[in-house]
This record gives sequence, structure tokens and C-alpha cells, in this order.
Amino acid sequence: MRARRLCCLMSAGACTLVTGCSVTRPVPATPEAASLRTYLVEHPTANLQVTERSGRKYWVHAPEIRGDSLVGRRGYDVPVRPLSVGLDDVVELRTGHFSAGRTAGAVGGVLALAGVALLLVIDEAQPIY
Repeated sequence: MRARRLCCLMSAGACTLVTGCSVTRPVPATPEAASLRTYLVEHPTANLQVTERSGRKYWVHAPEIRGDSLVGRRGYDVPVRPLSVGLDDVVELRTGHFSAGRTAGAVGGVLALAGVALLLVIDEAQPIY
């Protein structure tokens, strides 16, 4: 029973670390070709989270503007999986950023979970006489 608790605590800690260090923020550009092209020139390594009118969200890596479309790749897989979306269908653009506050919270949470796990292990240990 205690091993199961320990496993659950370790899983919660791993999930906290994976999601805890980043946050997405709106791109300070409108989804119009000229505005977005200017943003991409200023931020050449940007990865964009696109929200379409249908509510679908996905990431576009290595984005470019071609005509009236935002094109890029779905991930960093080989072979490349191209992705294209019309700018008329884009409702919101966001980009990922490092969050010091969330990182500090994640590290604190993991340390607290490690302390609880250590207490469970110490409590389970029986003295040998």
C-alpha cells in the first residue's frame, strides 16, 4: 500500500515538473500578414500556438507567412510534416515563455513531495534486533 502511495507521489512530481516551467502569452501582433510578418522578423525562432475559429489549438514550428497563410511544421519529426493555415481562420496566436514563478513553485512542490516520500520510507523501515 505504501509503495503505491510512493508511486503516486513520484508521478505527481514528474507531472508538476513537466508542466510547471512554461507559460503561453498572446503574441503582440494581429493575425494579419503584415503585422505577423513583422513579428516573425523580430522573433525568428518563435514557435506559435494557433487557435482556429473552430477552437482547435496546435503548435506551428518554424512559422512563415506565405501569401495569406501561416505555414510551418507540426513538430521536429523526420520526415517533416508540413502545416498550413489560412490567416482568416486564426483567432489567436500565443508563444511559449519561461516562467520563473512557476518553476520555483514546481521545484518547491517536488521537494515537498520528496520529503513526504522520505517520511513514508522511514516510517516503513522496521528496526532489526
